[in-house]
Parts: sequence; structure tokens; C-alpha cells
Amino acid sequence: MKNVLCAALCGLMLAGWAGAATSYRVKPGDTLSEISARAGLSVSQLQAANPRLRGKTTVQAGWVLTLPASPGAATQYRVRSGDNLTVIARRHNVSLSRLLQANPQYAGSKPIQVGAVVRIPPRAASASSPRTPAAAVRAASTSGRGSSWLWPLSSHQTVSSGFGERTLEGAGEMHYGLDIVAPVGTVVRAARSGRVLESRPDFERGWGWTVVLEHPDGWITRYAHMSANLIKKGELVQRGQAIGRVGNTGRSTGPHLHFGTYLRWDPRDPMGLF
Repeated sequence: MKNVLCAALCGLMLAGWAGAATSYRVKPGDTLSEISARAGLSVSQLQAANPRLRGKTTVQAGWVLTLPASPGAATQYRVRSGDNLTVIARRHNVSLSRLLQANPQYAGSKPIQVGAVVRIPPRAASASSPRTPAAAVRAASTSGRGSSWLWPLSSHQTVSSGFGERTLEGAGEMHYGLDIVAPVGTVVRAARSGRVLESRPDFERGWGWTVVLEHPDGWITRYAHMSANLIKKGELVQRGQAIGRVGNTGRSTGPHLHFGTYLRWDPRDPMGLF
């Protein structure tokens, strides 16, 4: 009877909660395609919501996966320890501005409490961005538009993997940034002035040693797979300041810098800024 009840509850979680983001613990015998199908999602949608699945076609029993909300469905989310609005927006693949519009009580950087219920707005279809062909090795311009953006590696411009769809380890995925080839230890510089949101080893999501900067006008930049971080969370940094060193940490196939740009956490092609 207990097994029947458990199976029924699992079925409800996967089949009945398609309109709400939730989590699911992988059971022995589960496959990625079966979990996706029961949740009403594509494999790519499930991979996008779970960085540990990107490039993988198998799952392990015991893993806890995030099942994202179906596009177009407004949902609710109960705040957990360690959450903030930026984290919640990124987890549900919506922009921070749209999350704030749906939850005006948190405008003005008001804190959120563990246990509070946050409304997650439906995800809007985004316009297609120009895509760089996967695995195209090319040299990038480093001049920037005016004086706003600075190329993060002053003496290295070769991009081995651009923004857009690509194949890695035999599986297709979206690559939200640029992979810039450079030797380990090369100094990484801030593309713009801002505040340090993250400076830590993020191996759970495959970033390795990573730095995330928040800029005054809604832009956010990520610098990942580094060998060393040179700044701390909460610091203010200036455009061109050394923030880390190129490495080969996390989910990386060779020494390079992953450079990502986001506008209010919506991924944008960095090449459109230079």
C-alpha cells in the first residue's frame, strides 16, 4: 500500500504540477526522457533548468532535479533558505524586472523571508538572438562600443565557442556566452564597473571558479572556469580591474574563460556589445 501511495504522489508531482516549478528526486530505473515526458517538458527544457544535466543523457538515482514551470503558466514559489529574488528569477528563467512586477511588495530591495510565497510570472517568448555557429574559432574585436564595454582578456581574442546552440560531449545545448581561449593564469579584467554578486567555486553548476558582477543599468557579467578569483563578494570594482585568472576548472575542456552577459538575467550575446 505504501508503494502504491508513493507512486501516486510521484505521479502527481510529475504529471499534475506541470504549471509550477518543483523538484523531483530521481529513482532507480528513471531515464531523462521518461522524467521529461511525465513532467510535460522536453529534454532540452529539463537540461536548461538543471545545469548538471547539460551535455548528459543519463541521470543517477538520488539526484534532485528542478522541474521548471510550463511556459505561459503563472505559478507560486515558497522561499527557501539562501534564496533571494535574483536567484529565484534565474531558477525560473524569468527576468528580475518581471519578477518584481509580479511581486511589487519587494520593490526597493526589500528582503524576502524564508517561507514567503512569491508569484512567478509566465515566461514570455523571447525574440531570437543572432547566433554564432557552434565551435567556430574566430578573432573578436576588442574596441567596444564607445567606452562602455571592455574585452575581459586584453591580449587574447580567439573565441572557440560562441553564443547559441552547440554540441558538447555528443549532446546539443545552448551556450549562453563566449569561450575565449587563453593560457592558464592570464589576467581576467572586469568588462565594466560594478559590484561583485558572486566570487566562489561553483562546481555544482559546472562553472568552476566564477565571478559574477552586477552593473548599474541592469547588466550582469559572468567570468567562469577560472584558476583564481582576485576579488570578494560585495566589493565594488572598476572597469578594467583584475578580478581573476584564466583556468580550466569546472565543466571545461581546456584552458579558457567563459564570458557571459545578461540584461536583468536574460542572456545576451556578448559579441553584440563589442
